[in-house]
Parts: sequence; C-alpha cells; structure tokens
Amino acid sequence: MATRDETPPARLLEALYAGVADVAAWNRFLLAFADHMGASRAVLLLTRVGEDRPREILSPGSDRHRAALYVDRHFATDPFVGLPQTRVVSFGEFLSRRSAGEVRAIRAYLSETVGNQILGVDMTPAPGLVARVRVARLLGLPDFGRRERGRMEAMVPHLAIALRGLALTMRRDAECAILRDALAASGQGTLVIDRDRRIMVSDGIADELIARRAGLSTSNTRLRLATPAADRQLGAYLDAAPGHGDEAGCTLLVDPAGDDVPIAVAVRPIRPAMPVWTSDRELLLLRVRDPARRSRFDAATLRGPLPLTFAEASVTAAMANGETLREAASRLGITYNTARAHLRAIFAKTGTTRQAELLALVQTLVPAERPAAVDRKARASRL
Repeated sequence: MATRDETPPARLLEALYAGVADVAAWNRFLLAFADHMGASRAVLLLTRVGEDRPREILSPGSDRHRAALYVDRHFATDPFVGLPQTRVVSFGEFLSRRSAGEVRAIRAYLSETVGNQILGVDMTPAPGLVARVRVARLLGLPDFGRRERGRMEAMVPHLAIALRGLALTMRRDAECAILRDALAASGQGTLVIDRDRRIMVSDGIADELIARRAGLSTSNTRLRLATPAADRQLGAYLDAAPGHGDEAGCTLLVDPAGDDVPIAVAVRPIRPAMPVWTSDRELLLLRVRDPARRSRFDAATLRGPLPLTFAEASVTAAMANGETLREAASRLGITYNTARAHLRAIFAKTGTTRQAELLALVQTLVPAERPAAVDRKARASRL
C-alpha cells in the first residue's frame, strides 16, 4: 500500500488524464512520470498478443535511432516481458527466477539497450492488447529502491484507468475508420448539423458535394439544398419542436443543376447521452447518397462467398449499398423486427458482431459494380 509520500501528486495525475487518446499528452505524462520516479526515461509500449512488432512505442527523450533499433532488432527478443498483471516488478526480481545461463544472456542484451535498472508493470487494457510500462535508469546510476517502487505501485490504478480509456478510443477509431471506408465505398457522405442548419461536422464526400454545389451548398456556414421544395421540407423539419415523435426523421430527394444525378438526403436526430457541441440544441445526422460514386452490391453475388440465405443476402446487400436496416426492411417489404432477426443470423454466420465489421467483410470479399454514368437528358427522355 502506498504511503502518503508515495501518493501521486496532482500535477502528475493531471498530466495522465489530460488526454488519454492523445500521443502528445502521453509523451508529456511519461516525461513527468520519469521525473517523479527519478528515472532516466519512462516508456509505454502497446502490442497485440503474439505480434513481433509493437503497435505503438512512446519513449520521449530517447534517441530515435536507438528506439528504431529496439523495434527492429530487440522487441521480439526482449526478455523483460510477461510480468504478472498490474504488479510492479524490478529487474532484479525478474533475474532471480532465471537460470545462470539466462541471466548472462539477458545482461548481454541489456548492455546493448538501456541498462539493468528497470521497474516494469504489464496490463491488459483490452482483450488481446498488452500495455507495458517501464521506467529505467542508465548504467552507473543507483538501483531503484522502496520509495520508487511505492511510487510506481501508487500509479498502477490510475494507469489502468487511463490505458482502458486509450484502448476504448483505439477500438472506436478503428471501427470508425472501417465504417468510413464502407460508407465511402457506398457513395454515402455524412454531415452533422444543428437546428439552425449550422454544419458541425462533415466528411470528404459531403465536402465534395458542397464544393461542387451538387445539390448542397452553404450560406454563412448554414446548409442549403438546391431543390426549393426539399429545402423547405428540411426547414419545416428543423423548425418543428424537438420531440420523441420524430425518431424516424425524413428523407429528401435533391435534384442538382447540371449533369449531376439526384441525391437522397436522409435526416435523423442525434440524442447523445452527453452534449457534444451544444448543451441546449438537438443535433441531426444527414446521410447524403451520391449515386455517381456509389458501388452496387446484389444479393445473388453476396451468396457466393457468404453462407447466407437469399433474404439474409438481400439485407446485407442493402446495408452495403448504404441503406439503414429500417430502410432496407421497408424496401424489401418485411418488418423491421424480421430485418433485425436476419441481421442476427448474418452476424452469426459471418462471425461479425457489428455492422461496420460486416460491411468491411463485404467490401473485402465481394467486388461491387460501379453504376454506369447517367446521362441527364437520356434520363429525362425516359420519364
């Protein structure tokens, strides 16, 4: 148990929690932690179980060439690994459990790296992810003592919390990247606006449509739709008092000028558990489908590489083409609950657990057909 003197100072905890998902913030914390420990350096290393290279290694103040050398030559053979979870272990303790031959080999290894004055702790902030925290003193400096061990032990609960936050953020970012790629492949862009039409967030496809004025434009950072009727309908929806009756949102068809084909704009309310940008205004998510970029998947093609029934493949294709599950159910003529049952079966058969994972799998296994260019005059003549 840490004594009063070993309790982490407020400035160190502030540095740790300042930005658990920010590399620069972690580097600042590691510098402060090394100073607190009287160490030459502090290191955070993140790796996946069984991998021979780290996912991330942070060692502020270290020589870059030496750090690169560790990754390339020493990471896979680093002996000071596999420590008991959340328990601070000194290098001396670690050596005491090794044979004489192992000790000689380890000391030879350390003579090329950091020296043998090391305290370490290993944690598993998420399944399969290992975090190694090390503090080290260079050769010639005194050993770490009880005080330094106590200080590190006092930091372990805080490190565990921060590393869990980092792991959750890494997973969220990975899932968001997968979903962004899947949406981009389906020709679907996204925007977040408030009820005054102010654009809070937009992605690349939406930005491109706005820049081309292809159905979307901005006026004083506020969104406008090219089709007057659709713009008025959007305005009426935004002006309506927020309530629980508009969960379904609305879908608008915008007919751009020039040769661009019509685009669909789906509007849905966002009600986060915590306010993100504003405390008193509801936010809305707009999904913009650009048929000129949209890839097309069909149920028959999906049934080749995926063990799905035709109904399940139809739902999968609809989502891969940018439809929500509710929209897919409506177009396919089935109830929303039936579509949800199909989705559960799809997850079970494909080994996925989230729509983002399913879409990524579809994008990988199944080539999509690009729609042929649409000639506006020819289309008009067919109407």
